[in-house]
Parts: sequence; C-alpha cells; structure tokens
Amino acid sequence: MRGQIIDSIFDQMKTNPDVFFLTADMGIGLVEKFEENYPNRFSNVGIAEQNLVGISAGLVNLGFRPFAYTISNFIIHRCFEQIRNDIGLHSYPITLLGTSTGFDNAPLGPTHHIVDDWGTLKGLPNIDIYCPSSLSYAANLIEKIIQAGRPAYIRIPKGAHTEPDSEENMIKLRGESDDVLLVSYGNPAQLCIEVRKEDPRISVLVINRLRPLDDLALSEALDLHKRIIVVEDHFPHSGLFGSICEFIATHPIHGKIESLGPRSYTFEVGTSPEYFYKKYGIDVTSILEVINKKDDK
Repeated sequence: MRGQIIDSIFDQMKTNPDVFFLTADMGIGLVEKFEENYPNRFSNVGIAEQNLVGISAGLVNLGFRPFAYTISNFIIHRCFEQIRNDIGLHSYPITLLGTSTGFDNAPLGPTHHIVDDWGTLKGLPNIDIYCPSSLSYAANLIEKIIQAGRPAYIRIPKGAHTEPDSEENMIKLRGESDDVLLVSYGNPAQLCIEVRKEDPRISVLVINRLRPLDDLALSEALDLHKRIIVVEDHFPHSGLFGSICEFIATHPIHGKIESLGPRSYTFEVGTSPEYFYKKYGIDVTSILEVINKKDDK
C-alpha cells in the first residue's frame, strides 16, 4: 500500500504543480523518481523529522500542498509540537505519511511498535486520519485528500491487500447473523476478514477513515448487532475502541462493545507481527475463541 500511495502522489505531480514531496531520509527505491523528475518539488531533509514538518508549513505559505513522509512513530511522536503549532493551529493542508503501523516493525522492539500514534494525534482538532485497508482504497486516497484541502495523516500499513475492493471510507461485509460485528482497520482488518471466512455468521466493518467518522453510516452499521468487537493494533482506549465508545454514548446503539488489542508497551522483540497478534489476542484463532466462548454462555 505504501507503493500505491507514493505512486498516486507522483501521478498527481504530473498535473498539479502545487504538490510537493518531502522525506526524512526514507523510501530508498521509491522516492528517487521524485528527485529525478521534479527536483524543484522534492526535498530530503535528512534524519530531521521536526524540520520535515516545519519546512512543509513554510511550503504551504508559498502555495504548495506538501506530502511529508517517514516512519509513523517519527512523524507523530518526534514532531508532535510541530504538528500542533505549524499544522494544527493554522489548519494547513499538509499530509503526513507514516509508513509502518502497529507491529509491522516487530523485530525492532518497542520504540518501533507503533501502537499509540493516531490516538495521540486525534487529541488535536482539524486533522483527518486515514488507515487504508486495501490497495483499492489506497489508490484513490490522495485525490480525496487533495480535494478536501485539510490537514491529514495517513497511517500506512505494510502489505498489498486486495480485500475489501472498495473506495469507500467505511465498508460493511455482512454475515449470516446479526449477533457479532467485528470492527477494524489496516492490517487487523485482514484478520477479521479471515475470521468471517471461517465463520460466515460474522459481520465485519472495515473503517479506512478513522477521523472524522461518518455518524450516519456508523450508526447504520452498528445497529442491531448484539456484540461489537473492535480489533486493532493500537491502544484501544485512545484508538478506534475509544472513538466508538464515545459515539455509542451519544447515539441509541444497544449492542455490547468489546475490544481486542494491546494495552501496554512490551519489551519483547518478536520475529514478525504475527507473534504480537497472538500475544495480544488479535490473530484469527484468538478472535474466534473470544467469539465462541461468549456464544457458549
């Protein structure tokens, strides 16, 4: 999905002279084409992520639409003050591109386990947040963001997933029963889709735009389900679980809401994301066990 999004930005640069691409010494093998074809609209600021955001804000003052790219934890945590002051306070239409999410960088340890990025960012007003779950959504996302003209953060998971094949911000895959609805985004959405294949009774709601949520669409999607289980590779309290709890508190949704996901940092170093999916109960087997355990009662 990272390649799809970067290719989409490159395509936009062909027809939109305002698009400017910046990187913090990231994207070897992907970003060279920007420098070769559009050297006046490309900048590698080096390993200086705070400058990445500050320079992007300056480019907005010159009329550009910057796209700033690096690893998710660096673009959010290292640059939080710059995001607040240089982007948020002015509502500048800068798009932050964060590669790797959740446990994508499992072997690199807790500093690169990105389980608290967008939840931190959603504390700031006026910044839209996306996490594409499929190539089809990623392919059309950049054009949507440019048309919206707002600050945005794209949390880009690793992988090239083809399901769900949709450009919509929210997609519901209906099951044979209204009992259980799994709600997810990014790579964990793929695990939920696999659960649905194992048990066709299960419905799955895939959310590609995490903020703002479409109130009407979300209300219709959650309605009638007895159990709503949010599955995510992010701290639930500040992630999608927290957002949906807030939504339910102000809307007539009567299903019981539950969450599956990491609730603390870990100093373990796993060889793959799957190690942590199992550890935190968001792998296919664990999700099915949670569903069936409740069904047995």
